[in-house]
Amino acid sequence: MKSSKKLLTALALASCVTFSPFVTNDAWALFCSNNGGRFNEWKSAFKKEYGSRYKKSTLRKFDRVKYDSRVIALDRRNNRSFKGSFASFYKRRAGGVARIARSKKRKYQKYFNKAQKRYGVQPEIILAIWGLESAFGRYRGKQFPILQSTATLAYDCRRSKSLFFPQLLAAMKVTDRGIADLSKRTGAWAGEIGQTQFLSSSFLVAAVDFDGGGVNVFKSPGDVIGSTAKWFKANGWKRGGNYQPGSHNYRVIQRWNKATNYQKTIAKLAKEIAR
Repeated sequence: MKSSKKLLTALALASCVTFSPFVTNDAWALFCSNNGGRFNEWKSAFKKEYGSRYKKSTLRKFDRVKYDSRVIALDRRNNRSFKGSFASFYKRRAGGVARIARSKKRKYQKYFNKAQKRYGVQPEIILAIWGLESAFGRYRGKQFPILQSTATLAYDCRRSKSLFFPQLLAAMKVTDRGIADLSKRTGAWAGEIGQTQFLSSSFLVAAVDFDGGGVNVFKSPGDVIGSTAKWFKANGWKRGGNYQPGSHNYRVIQRWNKATNYQKTIAKLAKEIAR
């Protein structure tokens, strides 16, 4: 049997993304490109079109971002992670997580109680996502500057209009408001934020200081728990309700991640944790 440490480090970060009902396709007045040749020109166009929304200090941070070809390479092979049967996916991703999750629940019980009281979200849902996304903060993978990754994907044509251009606007706003400086913070390749892997639009909705030390979903378990619960509440979670397939709350889980295997894994793993 594998040790807890091996089980944790064996878990991969989710390579799909969280969604928010508050994301819109904005004006998207800029051109896009599938190579980095016009990236600096694109940045100038972005500042001309959208710069008035942000402080000069935020725009200076944006000036320093570079086109990251590593991010594009990872994006192109993203879909491989979720192929295969649900049974094989669940075994690969969720094996051993429930036992560790129960330990985390005991350790951070006061934050789970607070989250359930305020937002109505059961601890096992948060624990399932926390374990699957980052092995409870232990598995971080290769780290990329969040603002730079988001800008690279917003410039790239493949999913700019449908997803990443709105995420860039949100990332700029997160930085501009002082919630987190995403020009300095690092995350997984698609610009994910913190231990439950928010994209910027979701983080903008969900970020909450749950332990009195300022919002820090990178290091604070309390903020990870509170912010994740807040996201579910904002997306329509029904307090204490059923979350298995076919239920209202399962449809909220489907907003968290677009992959069917991942959605089903969250629901099944949460049920296992709650036993």
